[in-house]
Amino acid sequence: MNILNSVKFKLILVCFCSILGIFLLIEWSELENSKEKLYNVQKEKAVLMSHIIMDNIMLLMLENRWTELQKLFEQYPRSHPELREIRIFHPGNGRIIAANEKGEVGKRIYAADWERFTAGDEEPFIIEKKEEVFATCIRPIRNGPECYKCHSPRNKVIGVLDVEVSLASAKRALTDIQRQHMVTFVLGFFILCVILVIGGDILINSPLHTLTEVMKKVKKGDLSVRAPESRKDEFGFLARSFNEMIAALEAAQDEVEHYHKQQMLHVDKMASLGEVVSGIAHEIKNPLAGISCAIQMCQSEMSSDDPKREIIGEVLHQVNRLDGIVKDLLRYARPKPLQLVPARIGDILDKALFFVYPESRKQNITIEVRKEEEPGEIGGDPDLIQQVFLNIVVNAVQAMPSGGKLLISVSRQGEEHAGREETVAVRFQDTGKGIAPEDLKTIFEPFFTRKQKGTGLGLSISRKIVQEHGGHITVTSELGKGSVFTVYLPVRPVSLASPGEEATAGPDILPAA
Repeated sequence: MNILNSVKFKLILVCFCSILGIFLLIEWSELENSKEKLYNVQKEKAVLMSHIIMDNIMLLMLENRWTELQKLFEQYPRSHPELREIRIFHPGNGRIIAANEKGEVGKRIYAADWERFTAGDEEPFIIEKKEEVFATCIRPIRNGPECYKCHSPRNKVIGVLDVEVSLASAKRALTDIQRQHMVTFVLGFFILCVILVIGGDILINSPLHTLTEVMKKVKKGDLSVRAPESRKDEFGFLARSFNEMIAALEAAQDEVEHYHKQQMLHVDKMASLGEVVSGIAHEIKNPLAGISCAIQMCQSEMSSDDPKREIIGEVLHQVNRLDGIVKDLLRYARPKPLQLVPARIGDILDKALFFVYPESRKQNITIEVRKEEEPGEIGGDPDLIQQVFLNIVVNAVQAMPSGGKLLISVSRQGEEHAGREETVAVRFQDTGKGIAPEDLKTIFEPFFTRKQKGTGLGLSISRKIVQEHGGHITVTSELGKGSVFTVYLPVRPVSLASPGEEATAGPDILPAA
């Protein structure tokens, strides 16, 4: 099996992706928190430096030492490397009044700084300029009584202090943190991957492999194997269910083997019975023929008014009946080989009904034949199929002693019928007494009959004939309403040496089952 299609690989891949996503989210969150903390520290430095510088500026202003202001601005960046820029700009026009860089004096302050001041926002903020990032703090220098000797009391703000602290050190620290986090991330992810692979092999691959090996043995026919059921998880439940299925399959196999042995014994018994019956039938048939000839000769020598003539007639009738039974036994024990020829179901059915019409008229029975469409030719033995139709029709007529109706319909059914090939269905529906539900399963068994006359071989022989043609018979019945026999024969055209040859004589009428 391709490892890419295995459950283990898919599960580990999902876990890898999930863990990777979680790790990346945690790392991103940690880095953002570290960045925010470092930037806040630099902002606090900017605020602190602005307070210190503001105090020094106020001291110089009170002592009227303005000439030292420039030196103070230039000194702070040298003693505090992170402090990059110090400025004082005019609150009215934004022009820089003093700066640690003399070249900036007279220039306008940055737009972002001016907007913050005009908005009255004194909170420190981050600004990026000259490809460098700074933490900036803007503090207005407010006019007070101590400043009135140099500044008009009407001006509330006499200047704005702008202090900028570089974030270069914070960014270096952030880079170090990122590097440390990356090493931790790679190491942790590798360890988790190893744990997942080993754990997946122990928890998933190993029980699946064990179960697969058991399945392979079962596939080879060994139903004695069982999967280990020691696990308490889903694999344990699967193993128990699988073992139950194997146990049921083993029991079913034993039952099938037992049934097969019984069937084989039945076949052997029937074969032996067939040989015995065949021998006995031949031994009986010849004496019966002699007895029949002798009785017929005696009957021919009697006068028409001889009182013994009726007795002789009844004896002859019983002899003929015994001869018919012997023929049925021979037919069942040694069936006639099939003589397949192209035949039409309609013609075979008409010939079978020809022998039944006189009796049906006597019993006031209406026989109606419906042919939905011409089913075409089939490959079959017309004589044997005629015997099947005749036996079913005779049974139907005998089931309606007080009259009734027999509806026979012929139709062609496609491949969708019961999952079989294309067939011709001949349906016999009578309005007779019906068959008891407990007898429906046994009416096709040899020697089964509920009638005083008959051998019980008619339907058994009929089913055997139909099965030899590759078809089957179904029956439904309801007591008091009648029965429906349906014969299905496959449409199988055949080519014969003499396809035009047809039987000219009617078949022997089978006794009703």
